[in-house]
Amino acid sequence: MSEATASDSGVGTRARDFMLASLATAYPEAELAETLATPPLRGHVALGAMADALAHGIEPLQRTYIELFDRGKGRVSLYETEHGRMRGLSKGHDLADLAGFYKAFGLTLDDERIHEMLDHVAVELEFYALLLMKQEVLAAAGDAEGCDIVLDARSKFLTDHLGRFVAVIAAQPSVCADAAYGRALAWCAELVDAECAALAVTPAPLDFFAEFREPDEVDCGAKVRLPVVD
Repeated sequence: MSEATASDSGVGTRARDFMLASLATAYPEAELAETLATPPLRGHVALGAMADALAHGIEPLQRTYIELFDRGKGRVSLYETEHGRMRGLSKGHDLADLAGFYKAFGLTLDDERIHEMLDHVAVELEFYALLLMKQEVLAAAGDAEGCDIVLDARSKFLTDHLGRFVAVIAAQPSVCADAAYGRALAWCAELVDAECAALAVTPAPLDFFAEFREPDEVDCGAKVRLPVVD
């Protein structure tokens, strides 16, 4: 048994959690409302408040999302490259590195540009879920080498990207104060922290600077469409 298969009990459940976390951190759409309306999720410990908010229609939650993360005066960016002291200098490199990760695992850039940017937290969470799914499939097939390749990618992706900024978002006072997104982002941070601990990686957290942000209209990269894993 490879190191990857030996250390990854419950990988399928964790993959589903990361997919749900991705859905919860994306702009609220009908899919989120439909998913959280299902009986197993209405009482979800982390997403129950979000499900309650959606019971009154999706528009209030959409307004909250825009105020907290998009256009509000004190908005907290959900984009990795808008965090960190070197964000202006490192943005191109970080986006290129993300593109390399996605391409290596069969993801394609979306020419229609209707999906999120490469560095949005929802995209990164979904990509990590994809890695977990791939690991589960490879383990079931007895592909030890493939499992080890995915394990290495998971470690590097957490260290260089996902593990660096989710907890930073969750810790911001405006996020913590919101009933729906406060617990949801805290849960996302817990998921990521658990993966880092399991793989013994310690990402260096990015800094958050509320007073320095790029204008809302800036668009600095291609967007990504994530494939369905059979």
